[in-house]
Amino acid sequence: MSVATAFKAGVFGRCPRCGEGALFARYLQLAPRCSACDTDFTMADVGDGATVFVILIVGAMVVPVAFILQFAFGWPVWASAGLAGALTLGLSLALLPVVKGVLFALQWTHKSGEGRVQD
Repeated sequence: MSVATAFKAGVFGRCPRCGEGALFARYLQLAPRCSACDTDFTMADVGDGATVFVILIVGAMVVPVAFILQFAFGWPVWASAGLAGALTLGLSLALLPVVKGVLFALQWTHKSGEGRVQD
């Protein structure tokens, strides 16, 4: 599977193997198996990786908007902070499943897992 195919599967929340079954059982909970091809999804875990990427992406988008609104257009602090808070919440909730899906699909594609110590 190519990286582009993994990105597509992750963005749409589909199985990285067949592209048909749902990747998520609930909002951010990965399904244990693919409902279409029965692929095991327990081999990879993205942990907090998606959260870190979303924080960096949303921060890079929202902070400049808040500064521009406040200093260039003279918005009051409460208005720019309120809009920045709403944007932060909305963008974070929208991007979390997408980024988590992409990271999982990339892990599955590259067959990466937790490190293990050999005896």
